Amino acid sequence: MEFRKKINLKPNSYIRDSIILTSGTIIAQIIPLAFYPILTRIYSPSDFGVLATVISITAVISVVATWKYETAILITDTKRLAANTVWLTLIIAFCSLSIIEVLFYFSSAFISESFKVPSLKYWVYICPPTAFLIVIYQSYNEWCVRNKYFVNLSFNKITNTGSMTLAKALFGWTKIFNGGLIIGEFLGRIITAVSCIWLALRKDREEFLSPSFRQMKWLSKRYIECPKLVLPAQLLNILGGELPVLLLLTAFSITQIGYYSMAISVLALPASIISLAIRDTFRKQANDIYRKTGNCFSIYLKTLSVMGVISAVGFSLFYLIAPQLFSFVLGKEWFSAGEYARILCPIVAISFVSETGSSMFIIAEKMKMLLWWQILYFLLTLISILIGIYFLKDIKGTLYCFMIGRSATHLLSLFMTSRFAKGK
Repeated sequence: MEFRKKINLKPNSYIRDSIILTSGTIIAQIIPLAFYPILTRIYSPSDFGVLATVISITAVISVVATWKYETAILITDTKRLAANTVWLTLIIAFCSLSIIEVLFYFSSAFISESFKVPSLKYWVYICPPTAFLIVIYQSYNEWCVRNKYFVNLSFNKITNTGSMTLAKALFGWTKIFNGGLIIGEFLGRIITAVSCIWLALRKDREEFLSPSFRQMKWLSKRYIECPKLVLPAQLLNILGGELPVLLLLTAFSITQIGYYSMAISVLALPASIISLAIRDTFRKQANDIYRKTGNCFSIYLKTLSVMGVISAVGFSLFYLIAPQLFSFVLGKEWFSAGEYARILCPIVAISFVSETGSSMFIIAEKMKMLLWWQILYFLLTLISILIGIYFLKDIKGTLYCFMIGRSATHLLSLFMTSRFAKGK
């Protein structure tokens, strides 16, 4: 598709958008960080292990459900077409997740036995509804990025993490329900989805309240590469991301899974304070420049260089103090999670930089290359963990193998996206 309109590319707007998103993301990530010392004293490592399992299943089905049509929201030509792409995404997701819910009804016992988590027999039913709420949140985020609604996007992030965290703390403190972590996650997602719908109708009621099935049909054909190429790539990506939890469950205890989940969560939260905010503004700015000139390497290099310096300094310091920091902040019971975090540190340090640049796969329309990279990402994750499980038979050794395999794939991503940014 040709897109050659004149676009305002003022540097000040990029800085302003980055500041708005960074501020919102900082607040959004500080909330769960501030509550972790409370939550880890209310809930046990095994509780976090069960939550990690539910989140992993939900993450996988939320990717499958949309056929990845939400990725087209950013690159549609007009606002009306973008709104119909949102509708198309939500309709497909609702139908897909309804079918998955029925499948879970007949296979819940098998799923819980496969993962050796008895309570999963009941919690698996909450996964499809939660996935649909996530689809609403992600689709509205894409809408905000496309239309530069960065204030709304920041508000969304704060609502999402704040509502989930407060609900988890409330249910844990009152002990109204068993599984307060999972119920809190679900309630928080409901609040976030309602907020997204309210903001969308408040600002763009005309676009969203006049859906066109004719346009949706055309969009489904126009962006057929989304289910054909982006979906397999993103499915492999999310499987690669959630594979550690799902595979480790088959060989190690639910408590050890809880330690792993906490380690990766604490590592990812500070990283996302900057990276997620910069990623959204980078995507929009790089997309505009690339479609005008066919090359956005200057902003790519500038953005990723700054993030590389931040990553090197921040994660080097974290590596030195991780076990002691976990023990002091979260409680002595979580010292092992700090040891796991130290092992996993290189993965997050490299992905902190590479995942921002990964937007170039979509911007440069290199869907086939993205698919090949995702296949490698999945295979290296699978092979590295299986080597650890079957040959080392130790969770720390397994995590070291995983760290090496995953870090290699992120370095490859950096190499590929740098070439795409140059227009190659």
